[in-house]
Amino acid sequence: MSTAMQIIDHGTGSLQQDCVLLLGYFDGVHIGHRKLIAKAKAIAAERGYLVGITTFYDSKNGRQIYTFAERVCLFEQLGIDFVYAAAFDGRFRATEGDDFLRHVCERLSVRAFVCGADYTYGKDAAGNTGTLRAFCEDRGIPLYVEELVNFSGEKAASAQAKRYLDAGDVQGLARLLGAPYFICGTVSTEGRQVGRKLGFPTANIHLAAEKYPLQSGVYAVHLPIEGKVYRGIANYGPRPTFGDDRVVLEIFADGYHGDLYGKKLCVYFDARIRGVRKFGDAAQLQRQLEKDLESIR
Repeated sequence: MSTAMQIIDHGTGSLQQDCVLLLGYFDGVHIGHRKLIAKAKAIAAERGYLVGITTFYDSKNGRQIYTFAERVCLFEQLGIDFVYAAAFDGRFRATEGDDFLRHVCERLSVRAFVCGADYTYGKDAAGNTGTLRAFCEDRGIPLYVEELVNFSGEKAASAQAKRYLDAGDVQGLARLLGAPYFICGTVSTEGRQVGRKLGFPTANIHLAAEKYPLQSGVYAVHLPIEGKVYRGIANYGPRPTFGDDRVVLEIFADGYHGDLYGKKLCVYFDARIRGVRKFGDAAQLQRQLEKDLESIR
């Protein structure tokens, strides 16, 4: 069932249409999460329900693989009808498991729940699939618990994704996520236009503070701009040649000649080309950028 994406706030929102609700955090949206989403969509298609998914505005434990805005974008691409979002604050953490579930059922017309076998919820994560099943049986709500997905000898998990980010292994990360890793952001209108002077006009995106960092380096990327997909190179991290130690995503889209200032971009990472290096002068950097670009053509 296709509707415009809605965001239902845990504290203030509600939705009366019958739904299948996916329970979890879904920080990285990896292959295990995609299995759950596919299950929920199949149930919804058979019975004419909406598909909803739970997540948090902020992080449960440190920085996020995908920001809330990035997750909403991805959920929409995956055919989710609405997001049920909560702030992971002190009040939420103190909520007992059954109180959380009752609140959800008061806000939404839940006709089925879907979760992974390791799902926990409520104060001190005391709720699990056993207590969830008891809650559902009392209320006649079907519960579908999916087995965990194995990846590289362990369960697919956000912790794995963070290890790939630490290593800059975006190809391994793509296999875990089931799709290329991406970063979305607005192109900064501030800058010294150093890239343009070198013959490589770049778009700079300042990264959200809550975003889990990627290993610094130069990456092969692709990005959709105005209905066309461009290949390019991106520097993630500082720019030591120019004495700039801020962590910035700087992108050169090969073949694009328009103005990107102030526009929103989603940059998809294909491979790590090399690490960040300090060059003796701008000419050395220019020669290296030409080599980097040649490697992706």
